[in-house]
Amino acid sequence: MRYAFYSDVHANVEALKAVILDFRVEKIDRIFFLGDAVGYGPNPNECVELIDEISEIKLMGNHDSAALGLMNTEYFNQYATESIDWTKESLAQKTIDIMSGFEITAQLDDCMMAHSSPKEPNKWHYILDMDDVKENFESFDKQICMVGHTHRPFIVSQNKDGDCIISHKHEERINKERRYLINIGSVGQPRDGDPRSCYLIYDDEVQLIKTKRVAYDLDNTQKRMAEHGLPDYLIERLAVGR
Repeated sequence: MRYAFYSDVHANVEALKAVILDFRVEKIDRIFFLGDAVGYGPNPNECVELIDEISEIKLMGNHDSAALGLMNTEYFNQYATESIDWTKESLAQKTIDIMSGFEITAQLDDCMMAHSSPKEPNKWHYILDMDDVKENFESFDKQICMVGHTHRPFIVSQNKDGDCIISHKHEERINKERRYLINIGSVGQPRDGDPRSCYLIYDDEVQLIKTKRVAYDLDNTQKRMAEHGLPDYLIERLAVGR
């Protein structure tokens, strides 16, 4: 069975469509969405409908929560706040109904899924360093936990003594003697210096996980953002993956 985990689409329908096509190329059997369908980008309604159509599991992200009015945006920067204000005005009722059904966490066999972190997942913590990693390993009991939120992919494994190792490979074989905390990257707004969309494939038959990069029509996304008057900063950062 081949599983796809994707996250942080951020209303970038060009990126989402490119990734969906790649799911078919990769012959993905089951698809899981880890949050932030909206925010930043120009096509929230189209993205939410596509996510709902293809995804077996759909998680709530902090931008989704803010767009639904379930949280305030006091810790968002000015650009994120501007985009959320625009998003709120742009959401169709069908979109709101779909997003209202998103979950905070989910589990599948020996895998936990959360948008931000296994520790207090509804408080939207960031996992930014090894201290955060070690703290979050204590917050789940499955072998694997998949997250998004930072828009930067990583694979960290932990042995039985609690020692953690970060992998810099795009592929990693699952070791039954280790536990894993994995960031699956971002479809709609990567921030690791590579502007291509990023998602993660897990093949349970060969116990292999790999991050996959997919190019998309970035220029068209930027054009649509400009047409809607979204901040120049958000438009420009897409091209550099920051």
